[in-house]
Amino acid sequence: MDELKILLNALELSPDNNILRSHIAKLQFDSELYEDAVENYKILYNSDKNNLQFLEYLLKCLVKLEDFSEARKILECENVSLENWPYGLLILSKCLYSSKEYDSAMRNYEKAIGMAPELEDVEFYQNLLQYTSSQKVRLKVVDFPNREDYNSDYVKPQITFKDVAGMESVKESIRTNIIYPFTNPEIYRAYGNSAGGGILLFGPPGCGKTFISMATAGECNANFISISITDILDMYIGESEKNLHAIFETARLKAPSIIFIDEIDAIGGSRQNMMSGATRTLTNQLLMELDSSHNNNNNLLVIGATNAPWYIDPALRRSGRFDRVLFIPPPDLNARIDIFKLCMKDKPQENIDYLISLKRTLITC
Repeated sequence: MDELKILLNALELSPDNNILRSHIAKLQFDSELYEDAVENYKILYNSDKNNLQFLEYLLKCLVKLEDFSEARKILECENVSLENWPYGLLILSKCLYSSKEYDSAMRNYEKAIGMAPELEDVEFYQNLLQYTSSQKVRLKVVDFPNREDYNSDYVKPQITFKDVAGMESVKESIRTNIIYPFTNPEIYRAYGNSAGGGILLFGPPGCGKTFISMATAGECNANFISISITDILDMYIGESEKNLHAIFETARLKAPSIIFIDEIDAIGGSRQNMMSGATRTLTNQLLMELDSSHNNNNNLLVIGATNAPWYIDPALRRSGRFDRVLFIPPPDLNARIDIFKLCMKDKPQENIDYLISLKRTLITC
């Protein structure tokens, strides 16, 4: 604060020094002196209307002060093109929310996040979704899904890694990242870590992504649920998000649990490339469910599978979400022989040359 006082005295002697005023305004903002920072950023922006950084910090100060009416007045009066400025759209969305214009707020929020996913505000979106969902006129009333509705979908798989042919490097990676934290939670807690999180499996179709996910649950003795887009989507506004939330809530209730989301790019695809606002809000809901700051996700693991990881929304690849990625390759020769043996284990198999059988199969195909 002594430094700030010295700089303020210097500014009194040189009020036209915008470099000094900008430095002071940033110090005031960092020190949470938002009212003082507002005055300085107003002066700075009025002296240089083309400097969006001054306008951005001015709006940030007003949001911190919850002066949304002033922020909206600035956005509507100033000659600023919001079409190419996602942060401005986000602030406008919050201004509209404060004046209870929820539908317009949602449209501007979705547009802002579609342009710049890193601006996502999960808590704000959750509040916004609550009002926009309740304001829509529905053709029928759909009650919030009961947790018990999903009980029949939960199973504890009996298969383990011994039933999975090949994939030794994948198995070892899963043991390190998933199984050991689940089976030895006290050790991981001692080092400030916990079981759970998200893992993304990717690879060609038919290489065993679903099967090894089930085997992982079997190794952990965890509840397992496999869901797809058809288990979640609903024709009524807001119900898809409720379905997804209900599944996650049931999994938390029955932890340790593993949720397997097949073709996750259909639920968590890049919002920037989505044409449907409903699909974007579903991706936002998935992000919120994975956010440990809003939910207790201890002993809850989410495994996503996809053939096209490049379509996944960048926000889903951040730390704490699907930050661990495993490639599931096609089986090599030894793995294919093991697959033959596993398929034949309950059948007569004396004097079978698996290598020759495999070669004949390949030739036939």
